Amino acid sequence: MNGRAIYSAEDDTLRWTPDERLDANEYALAKAAGFKWWGRTGAWVAVWTPGREDHLLARVEEITHEGDPDDPQARVQRFAGHAAAAVNRSEQRVTAAMQGLPPGGEPIKIGHHSEGRHRRAIERSDQNMRAAVEEDKKADYWRGRALGAERRARQKSDPGVVRRRIGRLQEHLRVHERTLAQAPDNRYAGRWHEHLTLRIAFEEGRLASLNPEPFAPVTAYQKGDIVQHKRWGKCQVVSVGRVNLKLQQLTGATVGWQWAAPPHEVKPWTEPKATSQPE
Repeated sequence: MNGRAIYSAEDDTLRWTPDERLDANEYALAKAAGFKWWGRTGAWVAVWTPGREDHLLARVEEITHEGDPDDPQARVQRFAGHAAAAVNRSEQRVTAAMQGLPPGGEPIKIGHHSEGRHRRAIERSDQNMRAAVEEDKKADYWRGRALGAERRARQKSDPGVVRRRIGRLQEHLRVHERTLAQAPDNRYAGRWHEHLTLRIAFEEGRLASLNPEPFAPVTAYQKGDIVQHKRWGKCQVVSVGRVNLKLQQLTGATVGWQWAAPPHEVKPWTEPKATSQPE
């Protein structure tokens, strides 16, 4: 057995922290299984699949479950701090690159006693400018990481994002339910069904903790109803599906266009109150 492994329900990932450095064969197997090395955490990380779970169970005694291994807001602040520090170092390098050079771009005087000093100053300036470019690249990298952490924070705190994730999980679940209906002994589909059922329960618990605004179910609407969509404004219900409503936009730049919308993005239309004009 080599190290320990955890499953995080927050982001549906497996994290393997080996006690020993992987040899070439184990490294290749981990990469082939879809794991990526996260150097800062010292762990191999991948989104859960039955195959990846089996890969870890062959190498650790058990896979433990844990909650959120990190605070997304803290990650945003930490990554933004790294980016700001890299920008500061880049500016310092640029300042250093401009110091010590002869004023006015004076050329090197071949054979003059200042030739060596001049060449060394140009070399130092070149090194500093190259270092400044590298620090700029680091700043861009950490800005990207901060944006990713912000998206991760929204995944946890935005009811709309959580609802859409639940919808996608339910779609995947129905696929495996159809597979099991045709082949009840399909172990692969059975493991996916069990995993997705737990994922949906976890996300529904997260959604309930956010106290989202209540909404009418899809069955509360019928063809011809006028509704208010949170993004497209006044719309008319064209058809009612099992999961979504099909809407036709009645106002705005894209009037006449049709969209599919989940019921939590829709509410019954109410005419805006007329405002009285001042005399």
